[in-house]
Amino acid sequence: MRIIVHKIKLKAGVSAAQFEDWVKSTDYRACPDLPSVLSFSVQRASDAANAPFHFFEVIQMSSVEAFERDMKTSLFESLVAEFSKMADVVEELSGERVDPRFRR
Repeated sequence: MRIIVHKIKLKAGVSAAQFEDWVKSTDYRACPDLPSVLSFSVQRASDAANAPFHFFEVIQMSSVEAFERDMKTSLFESLVAEFSKMADVVEELSGERVDPRFRR
């Protein structure tokens, strides 16, 4: 399973609450319509204005190829357009999970 982690920095004038509202009302709700996305979550990392990043998101996908297909859809493009008004991805990490993993 392929995983991508994005570190996210809010743009000047965008509040954490505004971004979180968009994540809950739009980003999370779009995920079922992106077949490659197996799970998606956003975590708050810092409220400090000068933090190197404010949030990070974790995307688990079925395959890179399937995710790349989803990235070409109008739905995905609309999500990127709205996200880009509020925030920037300042770093991306990706890799394959080493299974079996621990889970309670």
